[in-house]
Amino acid sequence: MQDAVFIAAAPGTAWPLSREEADRHLRARYPDLRSWYKHAPVSDTDHLDFEVELDGLARHGSYFERSHLILRDGERAFWADTIAWFRQLLPAGTPVVVMAESNPDIALPLLPGANPREIGDLLQTLPGIE
Repeated sequence: MQDAVFIAAAPGTAWPLSREEADRHLRARYPDLRSWYKHAPVSDTDHLDFEVELDGLARHGSYFERSHLILRDGERAFWADTIAWFRQLLPAGTPVVVMAESNPDIALPLLPGANPREIGDLLQTLPGIE
């Protein structure tokens, strides 16, 4: 079982990126992306769900407006390049943390300017299911 990776605004902060902006950026990066706007009734939040085929497999994710990005269906290191790209969409200095879905109580800070290799190494240190 592969664990989803969460990339989130640090506690007490919010990102300036709407779900429509996130959708536009994701479509520019992944032209064959399919996406849907949804509402999560339990948390009463709007979000974007998406699917894209990468390396021959369907990969899924969600973007919750101004708070977090969830990436599924890939080993943690698989998402490192996407996380580095997404981090660049946020204003410089925006605090970002990463966590595993199976253990969301442990959030590690993502250093500004971290490259995909550094991000992959950080993701491997997260406790949870790999």
